[in-house]
Amino acid sequence: MISALNSPVNTVKFCAKNQESKPASDKTLSGVPLRGTKRLNYSPVTIGALNGVCWFGVGMLLDKLSSKLFKSKLNSKVSLAIQSAFGLIMGYQAYKVAKNESKNA
Repeated sequence: MISALNSPVNTVKFCAKNQESKPASDKTLSGVPLRGTKRLNYSPVTIGALNGVCWFGVGMLLDKLSSKLFKSKLNSKVSLAIQSAFGLIMGYQAYKVAKNESKNA
C-alpha cells in the first residue's frame, strides 16, 4: 500500500507545445473531410443541378400526394412555379456550398 502511494503520478498535459500539425491534405470543413471523398469528384454545377432537381421532384410529389389525400384541386401551374423557384433557390445554395468546399480543399 505504501508503494502505491510512492509511485509517480501520470499527469495530463493540456495544450502541449509540441503538438503535431495536420498535413494540408487533411483539411476539413465543419468536421467533414474534403479530400478523398466522392462528394468532391463532382463539379459544383453538377451538385447544384442534382440538388435543385431533387428538391423540385420531391416538392411536386408532395403536392400531388397532398391533393390526393385532402381531395383538393390545386392549380398545377402555381404548384409548378412554386416548386421550380424553390428548386432553383436550393440548387443555387448547394452550388455555393460545393464551390466553397472545392475552393478550400
